Amino acid sequence: MSIRSFVFRIRPRRTSSPLSPAAAAWTFAALGVLGFAPVARAQMGGMGPGMSPGGGMPSGPSSQAPKEEGPAQEAPEDTTTPSDLEPLSGYGGESRRRVQLFEIDGYLRLRTDYMHNFNLGQGYSDRTDPLGTGRSYGLPPFPTSLLCPTPSAANTVTGTDPAYGGCGHKDLGQATLRFRIEPTINVTDQVRIRSQFDVLDNTIMGSTPDSLAMNRTAGGIVPQAPIPFLYTTQDPPEIGQNGYMSSIRAKRAWAEIDTEFGSLRFGRMPWHFGRGMSFNDGSCLDCDGGTTVDRIALLTELYGHQFTLALDYGTQGLTSNQLAIGRVGSNGIPIDLGQDDDVYEYMAAVTHIDTPVRLREKIDRGEVVLNYGLQLVYRSQHTSYDTAGCTTKAADTMTEGAPACLGNGMIDSREQALPATQEVNAFFFQPNLWMKLHYRALTVEFEGTAVLGRMDRGGILLAEPSSPAYFRQWGGVLASELRLYRDTFFIGFETGAASGDQAENDAGYLNYRWRFVQQPAGDHSIRDFKFSPEYHVDSILFRHILGTVSNAIYFKPAVSYWFDLTQGRQLGIAGSAVYSLAQVPVATPGNGLGYGLEMNVGASYRNTAEGFYAGMTWGVLWPMGALNRPDTLWTTGQGAGNATAAQVLRGFLGVKF
Repeated sequence: MSIRSFVFRIRPRRTSSPLSPAAAAWTFAALGVLGFAPVARAQMGGMGPGMSPGGGMPSGPSSQAPKEEGPAQEAPEDTTTPSDLEPLSGYGGESRRRVQLFEIDGYLRLRTDYMHNFNLGQGYSDRTDPLGTGRSYGLPPFPTSLLCPTPSAANTVTGTDPAYGGCGHKDLGQATLRFRIEPTINVTDQVRIRSQFDVLDNTIMGSTPDSLAMNRTAGGIVPQAPIPFLYTTQDPPEIGQNGYMSSIRAKRAWAEIDTEFGSLRFGRMPWHFGRGMSFNDGSCLDCDGGTTVDRIALLTELYGHQFTLALDYGTQGLTSNQLAIGRVGSNGIPIDLGQDDDVYEYMAAVTHIDTPVRLREKIDRGEVVLNYGLQLVYRSQHTSYDTAGCTTKAADTMTEGAPACLGNGMIDSREQALPATQEVNAFFFQPNLWMKLHYRALTVEFEGTAVLGRMDRGGILLAEPSSPAYFRQWGGVLASELRLYRDTFFIGFETGAASGDQAENDAGYLNYRWRFVQQPAGDHSIRDFKFSPEYHVDSILFRHILGTVSNAIYFKPAVSYWFDLTQGRQLGIAGSAVYSLAQVPVATPGNGLGYGLEMNVGASYRNTAEGFYAGMTWGVLWPMGALNRPDTLWTTGQGAGNATAAQVLRGFLGVKF
């Protein structure tokens, strides 16, 4: 048997794998499920990876010519044999592999954020949570320093507590790490396995000293270091020991099989469409999350178009892993305990996307180039379980008449206890349209979507839980950029909008991740659409205070210039301004129209040849009436007050491979 060398190679990151041209039309119905559409990476990247002032400036010129996508070349090997020896037979399957067995992409990044006055100079209020959390006061717009006191119970009525007037400690800041690894195992030329792992995922530097790690001793729980000042080392993050996340997080794993008819893909994989306004895979160096889906999919290409269908496994409801039977037999096969409560999603898409090389050739010839895509998503669920009214199986005599779940929604230690289910008959339909036009130095791009559907029982979404709920949401983005002076000077303009809703929760933070808004009595329509939080528009308002673009209309001019230093190295400067309005003013704290004006400026350095990136961004937000707390709506001395300016200073260091 001949001996072949095992080659371990780290190569430049690829954005996508090549599509196999279809030899014939794909027999979709015979296979039952079909195609995962190649993503249209269309969002402008910013001031180099990770540090765009406002998240929307073009990425600048590249010193490397675009290459056709394809597998990495195998290292050359000596195929000569001595003339006096017979050739040895090859190993099994040798003829199938023409690529490197193992490839690694990824990055290591460090980000610093210094945030000033993100609570907009406003403190706690006399508002109470409409969902009855037991908190006797309302929260400021954004989390404040631990040095800022909360209102005491004795003063929640009199309003004399200084916590209502804001806090003198206005600064928050941290530095975070992430090491992302994206291995690819090339089984053959046509079969590969991809995955994604994050090590120290957004871990705050200095947040896991050994003064936090706890050891149980005869005398109780004692940290390894008695006080933080005497820490000796940083421990790895561990759930239940010093944080809520483990050191290593396996996020995605999926397989890709190319055939003469198309490609099959299955597993937990990223999902990206168009500019990433709605479905965004979070692959940018400054991204935090992204859209991940459990999917079985097939794709094929015909007449220059990619046709796709996919079956997605959404929420599967309760499984045996949430019962005592799952904890006892944790190494066995888990069981989905019901089918009617499963959420299924179906996706169909057709796209036309030129390869980078073909696109550049058309533009150089002065042609008008139009890339486009249409994606249709349908989601449905028949029944849902309600942990607020827990019951038990009639056959389970051990738990007869006792509640079957805890207040946090997790099933208790009994073996067969299950919560009650109820019919919801929920569905929605989401069409997505994307177009991108190129003509010489001008690019114009559009993405729009809508969410239309209903459910027979709104549940916790409505103040009247037994009533039906209706989904009526929409969002869109229109962006353009002009590249001048040999692709060194960029002028851009972007406008976007997301529908809003009159419902509000003025006792919580403004960031949608940290609050829940319930529709008031008589209102059964849910209209607030949310952009993907990985679609970055600015640095303060949408990125942090509100969490994403929702109930908003914004206008954003931007400009940047790149200086070529040496081969593969550029220095860029950029600036942008974002003017934001409320789409439904009554849902804002001040019932006003204008959110505010935000300005972002920054500088960025990148060395694409070595994979090193660095940048710094400064931003300032001048809030307007929508973020105020006027005396006519808020109690004087108990939360009322105008919003004041917020600032941020962000730094970035990254190595991409």
